[in-house]
This record gives sequence, C-alpha cells and structure tokens, in this order.
Amino acid sequence: MTALVATPTTVDQAHDDLTHVVCYCDPNLALCGTDVTDSDWVDEDEDTTCVVCVDLVDQPCPRCGR
Repeated sequence: MTALVATPTTVDQAHDDLTHVVCYCDPNLALCGTDVTDSDWVDEDEDTTCVVCVDLVDQPCPRCGR
C-alpha cells in the first residue's frame, strides 16, 4: 500500500515542491529514496508528484514486497 507525502523543504532544496510516494512499511522513506521524515501527508490529487515515485508506484515495494 502506498501514500503520498510532501517533501520537507530545506534551504538547499527550496525550489523542490514535489510530493513523493511512500509505502506504509517505511513512511519516512519515499519509493525514490528521498527522506520524507516529518513531512505532511497530502491528498492523492497533487499534480507535482515525483516522476521516479510515479514509475515505482505499481511495482512491489523493494523493502516489504507489497
């Protein structure tokens, strides 16, 4: 099972407003490998989802196999 999570904004990535997809087995790590610890959960209607996460969302999670 996956869910969307917003990327935490830091000074180094202030231009990055992407949302990422996570598996419930590790909600602090996006499917693309981005650390999304302490990020807010967002609706699935977001238009700016990470393209790497989108490519991986239909694949089994590499950590839990879901």
